[in-house]
Amino acid sequence: MKSLEKTLKSVSENPLYIFRLTIQGVMVGIFAGLMVCLYRFLLAGSESVLRDYLSIIHGNVLYIILFFIALALMGLLIDWLTKWEADSSGSGIPQIYAEVKGHMEANWAKVLFSKIVAGVLTALGGLSLGPEGPSVQIGGMAGKGIAKLFKGSKTDELRLILVGSAVGITAAFNAPLAGVIFVFEEINHGFDKTLIFIALVSAIVSDFISKMIFGQATILSFPIIDVPLESYWILVVLGLFIGILGYVYNVGMIKSSDIVANLRIPSWLKFVLVFMVSGVVALTIPEISDGGHFMMDMLDMAIPSLGVLVLLLVLKYLFSMFSFSSGAPGGIFLPILVLGAYIGAVFGSIFVPALGLHNDLIYRFIVISMAGFFAATVRSPITGIVLLAEMSGSTESLVAMIVVSLIAYVVPTLLGNEPIYESLYDRLLLRKNKEYVKKPSKHVMSEYLVPLNCNYVNFKIKDIPFPKNAIVVSVIRNGKYIIPTEDFQIRYSDQIQVLTDSNDYPFVRQEIEDLFGD
Repeated sequence: MKSLEKTLKSVSENPLYIFRLTIQGVMVGIFAGLMVCLYRFLLAGSESVLRDYLSIIHGNVLYIILFFIALALMGLLIDWLTKWEADSSGSGIPQIYAEVKGHMEANWAKVLFSKIVAGVLTALGGLSLGPEGPSVQIGGMAGKGIAKLFKGSKTDELRLILVGSAVGITAAFNAPLAGVIFVFEEINHGFDKTLIFIALVSAIVSDFISKMIFGQATILSFPIIDVPLESYWILVVLGLFIGILGYVYNVGMIKSSDIVANLRIPSWLKFVLVFMVSGVVALTIPEISDGGHFMMDMLDMAIPSLGVLVLLLVLKYLFSMFSFSSGAPGGIFLPILVLGAYIGAVFGSIFVPALGLHNDLIYRFIVISMAGFFAATVRSPITGIVLLAEMSGSTESLVAMIVVSLIAYVVPTLLGNEPIYESLYDRLLLRKNKEYVKKPSKHVMSEYLVPLNCNYVNFKIKDIPFPKNAIVVSVIRNGKYIIPTEDFQIRYSDQIQVLTDSNDYPFVRQEIEDLFGD
């Protein structure tokens, strides 16, 4: 009963609770921000070491032998780390998604250590994996660590995990607004005013820390000119093109992951082989090594020829698919953006001269395509648009990005393709074959927004088939809390707060999301 009272108090809009949670949010911003910045700094150093070594290795047989011996050792160490802490493998975003859904209970300290060390090793090995997915998991686990420090309710712990996840995107891209939006659009799938407030506070704190360390310059510095209004029809063609390629990307990534997962070889041998292949790639086609910073720098210096653009695009996709399917710790966030940039460069290199447009318009297509490809693969168009606006420091492309992103979003959806992170989440649960492990009983408060297409709008609570092991404790309507009776009618845009036991939470959440058509 005391646990129930504690949880109910923790979700009430009282100033003391908001103040306490705000302080925790600031601490998450500091701790998670520092952890992600440390990860970002170490990755940059690792990629620099790899580039410097590659510059002196050619023609020296001894250096080449030492290089491949080091790669084999890295593969063995990655195998040990992913066995020591299994939740540190892969991207990190599906793991956070599973944690918030209640299907996982990761050891935050072990994940932090393993993810950071393993990420540095994959960068040293030149695998085509990005830092942003792991940054989300690092931020989320840092948030969980702060929650454990304060020994708050399970509801607050989940909130701080989400807040830390927002910090992950913020510190990785210097994009606080995109970080907060990503959490709500891609992970939480719900509206929680308290969570929004705390996430914004935490994101601003972490953004300040990130800019103190890495500077205030935007990540992209391309020249920006407007697409002529009479040429807007090109955006429709670009959206269709990106949508089809997004479908191809998702299908390829999932199928390759399934193929590798079904291979009957020891995991240590798999990782050693992956690092060996990565070494061959680094020696022969160094442009496609690592997450993609080198390829982005190439575009910043000068646009390569059309043939080179197409070749790098195809090879980067294949190497990214190969690297990620291995299960090595690392994300696909940055590779997705890099592939989107090269799709835009290819498209612009064809249409700009053909239509007699200004040559610098190619850079506009690059930025637009990055947002569009993100929408086509991740299926989070708002995050992609805001992220690219913050990365480029310009809102002048908003309308064009919206047009392309919406079309790119619709095409793979109509083709029946699932968003990439949801597909990875489903396979994560299937691969781990997790029967839910019973944990000590705690109460969890979760919130669900009633959508416009909900079949139970204007229904009384007693007539809605809520799970038996869940209680509707309050409804937020027009900013006011209502303690509902069984005859209370649910309306569109109501925020329904449901209390359940932590052991039932993952199943209750899934049932209610299915109920409301989320």
